[in-house]
Amino acid sequence: MSDHTKNAIDTFFNLIDKERNIYEEAQLFHQTRKPISEYVNILQDPITGNEIGLKNQELISDRNYSAKNDIANFINEDVNSEEWQRLNVQFLNYHKSLSVYTAVNCSPLINYLSLKTEIGLRKNIKVLDVGGGTGHTHCSFFRFPEEIDYYLLDPNLRLLHDQFLRFYPKLSYLPMGHIIANAEQLPIKDNSFDLVLNISAIDHLNDYKKFISESFRVLKTNGTILISSHLDIPPESNDKTKVKTKIFSFGFWERLSRFLYFRKHKVGDDDHTLHLENMDPIETALIDNGFKITKKEIFKRYFWITASKK
Repeated sequence: MSDHTKNAIDTFFNLIDKERNIYEEAQLFHQTRKPISEYVNILQDPITGNEIGLKNQELISDRNYSAKNDIANFINEDVNSEEWQRLNVQFLNYHKSLSVYTAVNCSPLINYLSLKTEIGLRKNIKVLDVGGGTGHTHCSFFRFPEEIDYYLLDPNLRLLHDQFLRFYPKLSYLPMGHIIANAEQLPIKDNSFDLVLNISAIDHLNDYKKFISESFRVLKTNGTILISSHLDIPPESNDKTKVKTKIFSFGFWERLSRFLYFRKHKVGDDDHTLHLENMDPIETALIDNGFKITKKEIFKRYFWITASKK
């Protein structure tokens, strides 16, 4: 029995009889991480592009970066800044607020994207999930996660909450590469990945055009990028009706409890850097950086677009 399996058994044993409702904070767990030694060969210094070495839990290049706990951390200089700490605490508190109700309501969107794009059905590919947060996409988006070489990249340390483990138990033992870095300066060598994902994250980036340029660089020839996010457009009229008719439903109390939690922990402030009414800016940036658009769709208040590197 592998160490990953033993850890998964311990995790689920400790969750037995621990009921969760909307008023209780989630438990947070570390991701199951690949040893950095297994993928240091695809890493590079994000500033200079030079080679990276690994020694004594440090990534060594023109400057040194932390490799503690098998997290390749390329934003060391920002770790002690007040803004980084504020965002990190905010994200951790946000994830503690997630409940069964939240997970159930979010799952149709991720499943729709997985199947409609057909990307979730792929096997034997190397995936870079940029802005992937907790890394749950490894098992929530992909139908064959055991056959995916998955790497999570996010500027903040976001931990898995227990609801993701309850819904996607494979997250407790399938390893992923865990990289802390900025999307605009990917610490990845050229032509390294088959797929770049960016789901519900592009509107949080400081420079989405630079991210798209970097994605083109790190993708292999014929590699694919998938970008999806929400649009800043009013909900359909029937959506408004649903809110009114369910004001005394379980969902109402869910929203109320999360609102009070957010107020208490100062979570939920609008930190979006990009407000989109359509996908035209994303499509234009993809084309300008050499991508060929393959598929796209606007649905409800969301969009997705895929493009290939030729």
